[in-house]
Amino acid sequence: MTAIGARIPQVDWSKSFERHWCGGDAAATHAFNALSFLFPQGERFFIEAARDVARGVDLAGNPGFAQAVAGFIGQESMHARQHAQYNAVLEEQGFANVVRAYIAWLQGFSERRLAPVTRLAVVCGYEHYTAILGNYILRNPRVLAPAPPDMALIWGWHSAEETEHKAVCFDLYRYAGGGWLRRALVFLLVSLNFSLMFGRLYLSLLYRDGCLKPQRLAVTAWHCTRFFFGAPGVAWHLLWHGVRYLSPWFHPWNQDNRRELQAWLRANQARLEDAEPRGARYVQAEARRKA
Repeated sequence: MTAIGARIPQVDWSKSFERHWCGGDAAATHAFNALSFLFPQGERFFIEAARDVARGVDLAGNPGFAQAVAGFIGQESMHARQHAQYNAVLEEQGFANVVRAYIAWLQGFSERRLAPVTRLAVVCGYEHYTAILGNYILRNPRVLAPAPPDMALIWGWHSAEETEHKAVCFDLYRYAGGGWLRRALVFLLVSLNFSLMFGRLYLSLLYRDGCLKPQRLAVTAWHCTRFFFGAPGVAWHLLWHGVRYLSPWFHPWNQDNRRELQAWLRANQARLEDAEPRGARYVQAEARRKA
């Protein structure tokens, strides 16, 4: 594992963004918006789960783990902060996060009933999906080509960093003794839950936007079908790479997309500011705690 640094995308959220910011396509726009509504709560849960497991294992002989977890925490903290501002704009536009209460209940249940390593298996499952989506965006730049610069930046930045840290929780899970069967079974539950949450949010956004009215339903259905199942459709990408996760020999870096990652970072370096990650403070705090 290598150190991973957090970055701050230079986006001015006070300027808001268009209601159908992805080239005027409501179907594509709300697919991204639904994901954004999911991120802040999810990323805070990811941070806590990784931190809990990291505290319970001996990292003295492998300082790379501590640095990688620190980078993961820093990046996910920044993702949660940026998407909270993104979501505030969505709420000003009249949209709502209709799964917020459910996510809070689910996270509370997992903290009460699941062992730390099982919670980390949950994180590994969701991290695999964010890595799949990140890879899709990095390898298909046409998806965000119609978007304004700020929105293309926020989604490209998130995709790049999800790619950069995609193996951190997976490796930490295995280092803590997590095995294949638990990982595979948890992933099946994560897949079902992710599909239900995303679907509910997506339909809510389309409904509140008037896209499900009878006079617009046919156009909406066509645009949704094209976005998810066209060529190359994101649904096929999710299905193919999701199934690969079930292999006992799977590792996130079996798909080596570092070339796409570095190309995106080089092209957008001027609009990314380095930030001291919250994870760095985590490493310092852990060092003081163990001293």
